[in-house]
Amino acid sequence: MRLRTLFHRLALSALVSGLAVTGLALPAQAAEEEFPFVAVLGPETVTVISGQSKTVELDIYNLTTIAAKDVVLSFGTKAKPIGADLGFTPPEGCDQTTCDLGDVKPGERRKVKFSVKPVAGAGPAIHVPVATWVGGLPSFETSIAVVQTAKGGVDLEVSDIANLKVGRGKSANVPFEVRNTGNRDVEAVGLFVFTAYSDVVPVLNYRNCLVDDELGGVICVIDEPLAGGGTFTLPESAPLRIKVKPDAPGPYEYPVIVGAVGLSGDYLDDFARKTAGAAGAELKLQSVPTASADEPAGIDDLNPDDNLADFTVAVPKSAADSKAIGGVFEGSAGQTVSVEVGVQNLGPTGTVPASFQWFPYVHVTMPTGVALSEIDESCLAGTSPTELSDIESLDGRDYVCALDGVAKNAKATFTFTGEISEGEHAPGTVTVDGGVQDAKSGNDTAALTVKLTSGGEGAGEALPITGAPAGLLAGGGVALLLAGVIAYRMARRRRIITVVE
Repeated sequence: MRLRTLFHRLALSALVSGLAVTGLALPAQAAEEEFPFVAVLGPETVTVISGQSKTVELDIYNLTTIAAKDVVLSFGTKAKPIGADLGFTPPEGCDQTTCDLGDVKPGERRKVKFSVKPVAGAGPAIHVPVATWVGGLPSFETSIAVVQTAKGGVDLEVSDIANLKVGRGKSANVPFEVRNTGNRDVEAVGLFVFTAYSDVVPVLNYRNCLVDDELGGVICVIDEPLAGGGTFTLPESAPLRIKVKPDAPGPYEYPVIVGAVGLSGDYLDDFARKTAGAAGAELKLQSVPTASADEPAGIDDLNPDDNLADFTVAVPKSAADSKAIGGVFEGSAGQTVSVEVGVQNLGPTGTVPASFQWFPYVHVTMPTGVALSEIDESCLAGTSPTELSDIESLDGRDYVCALDGVAKNAKATFTFTGEISEGEHAPGTVTVDGGVQDAKSGNDTAALTVKLTSGGEGAGEALPITGAPAGLLAGGGVALLLAGVIAYRMARRRRIITVVE
């Protein structure tokens, strides 16, 4: 499989996981039900070379903000039990049909592994039903197709990588091991590292590595064959390192993806041209001696889903002073005007992105006497992420605008457009929830007022408004789902303005 093809596929999986964190993958359940949703993420198809066994890894995710009690993972059903011809070996500590996982915390992920070794003549494909149960009730179900092949091929697997804890301005080595569990060699190995946020960056200052702007990651090409059945690691003298920037916001667990893919001659020639004349040491792999096999040109990886390992880098808490930005609808009665409101991050670090523990947002309460005609794409009617309208209303006064991480000395603004009416104009407010990073609550709320320039009588400049910011009352179901929707909109449309002091 080509490196870009694999990377795009893996990047899509990472995107799905990221959207799940903000709620997009949640089922449309009513918030008052408070029923957790525990999903299973794994390959749709597993290809097994005849006569060999294959290990399959599943990720069990609690994709809600409430704990899941008495979680059970099941294999097969009464109607479709797992047959002996699959050669199924359950995960460690489980029986042939169930795994008792106990309680799974909000946002927690568990990894389980099972293996299969289909008997000869087992059929073209065997389906393995997999489901989760919470407190005896069904939560999620899927099916994995196991396909047997006699042709053989390349099958790279990247070993699991444990989560790391790294301080700001510090770096750490990342263990990397890749196995070719297939029965054919690869000509060379491509290593890539992708970080979802720029606050955590890979350190691969080797002459056979480069930053690929198209992919948004670092690619290294190790021009050494990896035999079928062989294993490569990175030597201590040439490690993969991850560095946390000095101003990285926290507390947050930053996702990192490390992957490997077999490469062909065409890509090697192109990469050699791009890195010609590069300085520095060369990144090499340290192999474990194994039997070799002939190199077949152009064979794709049999199971690309296990070509990567993902882990998180936990960064400790930092301070970030979020200041609300108010505004004024200024104009005459009957005039349509726009106002920009939002938040400015006064630092000293950025604000953390959304997570299961906290969803950053701005609560905008409109002043009276303004008939809205348009609201920002990042906003929905409501008072908090758990109190949202499921329709795009322009008739209310309260709106929730989703935030992601805001850099130090940057602003995130949202535009509201409306017609100024005659009569009294009671002031509104703009309130930001700065979370645990924001110890200064005095600037969390700003006024949103109306100022008539001619005709009628406006409220003018309102006095500063004080009080505690609106808290995020975490919940599941529709509320968090819609919070994810506005987060997704925000990611596409939010304008960030850098302020130079």
